[in-house]
Formats: sequence, structure tokens, C-alpha cells
Amino acid sequence: MSVLITLTDSHMPPSEQFLEFIDSWLTGVEFNGATWATYGQEQPERLGRRLSPSRMHELRQRIADSDAGMRYVGRAYELFVALLIGDIDAIRAVQQRFRFVLVVGAPRSGGKYLTKELFRALGHVPSRVPAVLAHDGFPEAAPWRFDRSGTTWIESLHTMAEYLAMVELFFAAADRHEDHIVVPKKATKAAYAPGLFQSVLGAGAEGVITIRHPVPSCISTFESAGGLPADHRFVPRGNLERLWARDLISAGFSAREVADMDYFEAYLRYWEDYHVRLAMSGSNITHHYRAVAYGAERFMREARRNADRFGSLGTDVEEFHVHDRRDRHPEWITRADAALRRVGDQWTRVGMAFPFDEIAERW
Repeated sequence: MSVLITLTDSHMPPSEQFLEFIDSWLTGVEFNGATWATYGQEQPERLGRRLSPSRMHELRQRIADSDAGMRYVGRAYELFVALLIGDIDAIRAVQQRFRFVLVVGAPRSGGKYLTKELFRALGHVPSRVPAVLAHDGFPEAAPWRFDRSGTTWIESLHTMAEYLAMVELFFAAADRHEDHIVVPKKATKAAYAPGLFQSVLGAGAEGVITIRHPVPSCISTFESAGGLPADHRFVPRGNLERLWARDLISAGFSAREVADMDYFEAYLRYWEDYHVRLAMSGSNITHHYRAVAYGAERFMREARRNADRFGSLGTDVEEFHVHDRRDRHPEWITRADAALRRVGDQWTRVGMAFPFDEIAERW
């Protein structure tokens, strides 16, 4: 028996991020990574559709008119098919060339700094590394979704294939370390698809888990979104708030229940659920990982360790900026204690060390 299944790029079109990368690569323009890598100039990635239909048509046409552009697009689809059908040899060839270092943690827990310093340690200028390769918006991974736009699993496989195709281009000429090209990646979303990240990026990948006390982390989040709502009710305004609203609904809350939540209650439930995901999946993201608690001394020590390891000057690391929020919202601290204990117990149960003392500093 033989069954022919035909899928075209009309069913699974290239992502906007991938097309923008390929277009920039073809034109030879210098990538602008300031939106993620320059302190004080960070701009969060927009959720959903980012480009107008006319802009998308223009990009697709320019790439279609280029033989090289079509080869790059074709390579992404080759890798996508390999992931769909389990072509282990095709993925192993990528793993033999590249070694990935994943920086995983909830938003506002310092992962961007460590990712940036990893790039610097490896000889890259972070502000010239595009966000699509460095930051955590790509590849996509999320709780299960099935609707007219597709499914989460297919979207994760497709964007992972595009990510690998971009890695092959951008890092082709990078220096090797221990016979591999080392590729840092901030990968908050790896917690939602740990098996995919490990099986594709390789058992030899390394992981750094960043963790921060939920109270200052929540404060940092609402500050980035415009401030704490006057009535202290949860309102999903910025990207991060929309992501935890999504996770709360995925956990079984109705949209009405989420809208009725106290702001810190909503954040704390998201924070706990995310860190339980990490406990259950940490060893499935990569077999080699370490947890680093938020704090200037600890993060700069980690940055210097990587600089020494990869041959850079260990003292030449950027300052990690910490804002002291320890006297703000003391009423939230007791409310956070139970969640901290539950997460710590879960980490201990699976053999992961939970840094109670360090995060209790509440930086």
C-alpha cells in the first residue's frame, strides 16, 4: 500500500522571522541585535503577526527571485521533513558540527545577560547577533494548541528547522571549541518542549537555568508593562503578561477566572507552574546543566567562568545591573513562601538543587 501526502508552503508557510533573516542575509546588511543585547534599548518581540501582507509578499518575492534564497528556504524545509519523519542522520549531522548552550529560565530572571556574555566570550559582538538567533522568542514552543492556524507541535518542529537553517548560515565561519562551533541560545520556551530541544540540539548540549525570587521578578515584569494596575487586578498588557495568561488558561483556568485574579496571584501561579515544568524537564532539556540564582556577583562570576573557558579575558565582562526592590510589596513575601517550598520539594524529588538561600536574598 502506498499513500501520497502532499503539503506545500501554503499549508506551512515560512515564518516572518525566517524570511526577514534570509532577506537580510542575502542583502549583506549588518544585523541589528540592539533590540535584545544593548542594555536600556531592549524591545520585546511582538506576539502574533508582525508584518503586513504587502511586506510579507515583498519579502517572499525577493527571496523567490534569488537562487541562493531558495536554497536557504529549501534547506529549512529539508530539516523540517527530517524532524517530521525522524531522519536521525540528518539531525545528527547538525549536532556533530554545532554544540548548543541553552540558557533557560522564566522571563526577568537574568538569562539575557548570561546569553549575551556567552556570545562575547565566543568572540561575537552581541549587538550584531539577530534576536531570532539569540533570544527566546524562536523557535516556538508552548502548551498544546489546535486551531485553524495549526498545532503547537508542528509549529515547534517547523520553527526549529528554520532555526537550524539560520544557525548553519550565521555561524558557519565561527571558531571551533573542542571540535565544535558553540552556539548560545536563550531558550525560555525549552521548558514547554524539552524532548524536542534535547533530541534536536543534542545530548551534548549544555544548559544554564536562571532562577529568581517571584516577588522581585513580578515587580520587574509589571514595571516593563507600564506599572502595577491601580486595582491590583491582573490585566495582560505586554508580551510576558499575555504568555502567563496563556499558561494559566492551559492549566485549566477560564478566561474569566484569569481576569478576576489578583496581579500577584496570577504571576505566582505562572511562576510556580513554570518552575515545576523545569523540575520535570530539566534533565530532558540537556543532560548537563547548572542552576544560577539571580544576583550580580553570581551572574558576573558565571560570565567570567565562560570567558575563561572560551579563551576571552575573564575580567572583561559587562556589569550586571541589579535594582534593589527588596523593600517593595513586603505583603507578597509570605504569599510566595508556600510556592517556593512546593517548587523546592519538586526539584529535590527529581534530584535538582533548588538554591533557596540565594534566591531568598530577593534581588
